[in-house]
Amino acid sequence: MVGRRALLAGVAGAVAATASGSAREWRVLPDGCVTADGTWLAYNVFLPPGFDPAGGPYPLLVLLHGAGADEQFWAGKIRLWSAVERGMADGRVAAPIAVMPGARDTWWVDSPMARAESWVVRDLLTDVALKYPVAQTRAGRAVAGYSAGGFGALRLALRRPDLFSRAALWAPACYADLPPATSGARRSAAFRGADGRFDEAAWRAVAWPAALAGYLAQPLRVPFFLAAGDADPLGIAQETLRLAEVLERAQPGQVTLRLIATGHTMRVWEETADEALAFLLPVAAGVTARAG
Repeated sequence: MVGRRALLAGVAGAVAATASGSAREWRVLPDGCVTADGTWLAYNVFLPPGFDPAGGPYPLLVLLHGAGADEQFWAGKIRLWSAVERGMADGRVAAPIAVMPGARDTWWVDSPMARAESWVVRDLLTDVALKYPVAQTRAGRAVAGYSAGGFGALRLALRRPDLFSRAALWAPACYADLPPATSGARRSAAFRGADGRFDEAAWRAVAWPAALAGYLAQPLRVPFFLAAGDADPLGIAQETLRLAEVLERAQPGQVTLRLIATGHTMRVWEETADEALAFLLPVAAGVTARAG
């Protein structure tokens, strides 16, 4: 097995080769790992300005993409990385390492088509910890996602609050009941029955109400940042409001809700990126994060 020292040296070399004297000229590095079931899980890694391979531990932010996307979804979101840099410069955001796994159309659940939830909590977190100086306690980890990625981030926060201390959901497909006919969930192989059609039972088994009882039965609570477009044609604003009300009753004062004047578009996260990142990556995150 390649040692962590050698892996970090490789990271340092990649940064040096790409930076050309300025950390702002590079943003994302490609990476990946073989999962326990033999699947190649590609992921991208964002390293902050001033990244020190021998430093840290850095807070870890896991970013989950939507249904039709892959690990490249977040890679080109310059608005997001600019918000990280601006927050660092203002002293509002701890310098993070962000990882962006790719699992197209899995909705981040374990299903016959893919073990996507396990890939994140078992394989991704283990591989990233071996290669990068990231925090390895829940206080230093956060998870976020857009659309189906918001659905996945919600499930991970509710099912594994021992791993993540904060969660942000942008335009989350967080249907408490069945998704509408226009939702991509209806066409995903993750929820397909033996007859090839959408399986209502498979959906209900992984919808957030199914995970809520277990979450409430344990002592840990995950603060949530929720944002949705008030004109989302998929009904996501109403579902997000419903989720916020349930979570607020369970953990008063630990839920932030923002409704943006838009539909199911990237404006949901573009207009809330600064606030959401300060929420996800507070400077006092309980880890030693160096801003460079």
